[in-house]
Amino acid sequence: MSANSLTLKEIEEILPQRYPFLLIDRVLDYKENDFLIAVKNITGNEWALGDGQGHVDDFPQMLLVEVAAQAAIIFHHESVIKSKKKPQYFLGKVEVEFFHAAQAGDQLDIKVLAGKILQAGGYSDIQIEAQGKKVSSIRIFYGTKLNND
Repeated sequence: MSANSLTLKEIEEILPQRYPFLLIDRVLDYKENDFLIAVKNITGNEWALGDGQGHVDDFPQMLLVEVAAQAAIIFHHESVIKSKKKPQYFLGKVEVEFFHAAQAGDQLDIKVLAGKILQAGGYSDIQIEAQGKKVSSIRIFYGTKLNND
């Protein structure tokens, strides 16, 4: 692993989400104001898959947007915030293209590329692949507000 990697525990210190809504399993590498590479493993018993009676569907496309948003928040935090503070994040405009369905057993490879990164927000371009196939391309605009604690 890279010196700039994050464990699940470190990710939990940044994101407000918890299981089952915490969708980033690990950050493999990142460089401030440049890129972040993360992974999400889709398991057969994923809460968002299937009908609860053994029938498994594709990983919902809407959750790919949430995966991308969580990765972008981690990237912003490691590029700008760099502290224990947890700002509030506000999702703005989202531009999405879907190419292939992700399924149970896939590992989503998530690459966040810097767009514009400011203290008060910005935007990032996120590419998601599974087994070498492009799953989606997402641009997320977001804002932040630091809490006064």
